[in-house]
Amino acid sequence: MKKYALIFATFFLHATVFAQLKKETATPVKPIEKPVPIVSTKVLKKQLELNFKRKKYKAVIVIADTLLTRIKKDDNIFIKKMSSQIYLKMDKDAISTIKMWFKNKDTAATVISSIPSQYDFVTKKRSGDMYYKAAMAYAPKNGIPYILYGAQLADMGKNTEALNYARKGYNLTTGRYKVAFASTFALVLNLAGQKEEAYKLMENELANGRNTSENIRDYFNLYIQDKKYEEGIKKATEYINKDSLGMYFVERAEMQVASGSIEKACEDATVLKEKYNEGDYFLKKYNCTQVMADVAPSFNRTYIYEVEFFGKLYDFRVSNPIVDMQKGISFKYKLTGDVGTNGTVNISEEAINKAHTQMNHFGKEQLSLTDKTTVWISNEVFNEIKTKGETYIDGDAYLEPKSVTFTDVTDNTNIDELYYTVKVDDQDKYIKCIKVLGKDGEEMWINDDPKNPLILKMKTDFRIELKQIL
Repeated sequence: MKKYALIFATFFLHATVFAQLKKETATPVKPIEKPVPIVSTKVLKKQLELNFKRKKYKAVIVIADTLLTRIKKDDNIFIKKMSSQIYLKMDKDAISTIKMWFKNKDTAATVISSIPSQYDFVTKKRSGDMYYKAAMAYAPKNGIPYILYGAQLADMGKNTEALNYARKGYNLTTGRYKVAFASTFALVLNLAGQKEEAYKLMENELANGRNTSENIRDYFNLYIQDKKYEEGIKKATEYINKDSLGMYFVERAEMQVASGSIEKACEDATVLKEKYNEGDYFLKKYNCTQVMADVAPSFNRTYIYEVEFFGKLYDFRVSNPIVDMQKGISFKYKLTGDVGTNGTVNISEEAINKAHTQMNHFGKEQLSLTDKTTVWISNEVFNEIKTKGETYIDGDAYLEPKSVTFTDVTDNTNIDELYYTVKVDDQDKYIKCIKVLGKDGEEMWINDDPKNPLILKMKTDFRIELKQIL
């Protein structure tokens, strides 16, 4: 009883004191609140894009959430939010975002299970297990997550697990999904040692009229994967004789390249150009002599450059080049037009191995370069581009020395980006090249050959471009 009385007394005391305080304390005057300005949807969308571009993913998520309260369905906002969560490794949140966005469970599960491949988890050494398992749990009768998980496990060499998941998934799929994922299942079968079943599955797909470019490619990839080149070439020839699709020529050429038969691959590339309107794409891809420029230095070789310098245009001719990337380089040069001068250049062994400075001024003289290169880049510059993806060049600019950091921007997935076009005997031909750019728009294109790293095009405070080879 005393305990309860004490509690009651304490409560009463606090209540009394509080009441007295309320009486004695003056009521505070509320400050006038300034209205918070509402940022327009248009401005928020711009901020979303800018922050995403700058990889400020936390800010992207906040802005996206605000926008999605105003706009219920905007795929771009959803993708930016989901991608930001994935990049920040907020995997559970990303999965929840996908589930909320797609009301259909099968659709959501398919999207969830595609994330590891879409965001290249394997290259980044990041596990995709959470996504696959979440997708399978969310829609257990959707076969696609099982197949995709099986494909990842097969890539990791876990063949038994891979086959179990992929087979279960393939058995769950029906209709167009079974057709769409046949080649993926075949790949897993092949990697897991079920080769006869893999080949038979893809042959049935082609026989049933599903000879899409993807299926043809994936079928012959089995031969390439197993290094059964001659057998694959023979099989491709059989298909060509029955059904002369361009894709069969492509796959036969790929296997010929893999087996070292470049000339035969170029024959198929010529057919693809003349019969299937593929242009020079495959001829360039296989470095076929029909379209590639002979850029190798020789006593009779002349490289003709066009130079633009402070509004003036003239030719710069490099002839009789002797190029030894271990011992040095020598050549004759001639500047045409109003400039009208000529001379010779010798680049020392030390310069051709180490120099980062380019000499760009020519007079009527013999030049001996011991700490600079010109027309060619040094071994060190070439190797830095190839191994580090960047280098620097100190140029002796007309007004003042200028150092430029160049970054390799060559797109190795785009064949057209890999080649430089030049005239040879009045025909357009190609040189395989590396393209590097500076932050202020400077450019340099280089012959992709360590034995002859010739500058094909350079743009700094002047412009020089190789236009013709004699």
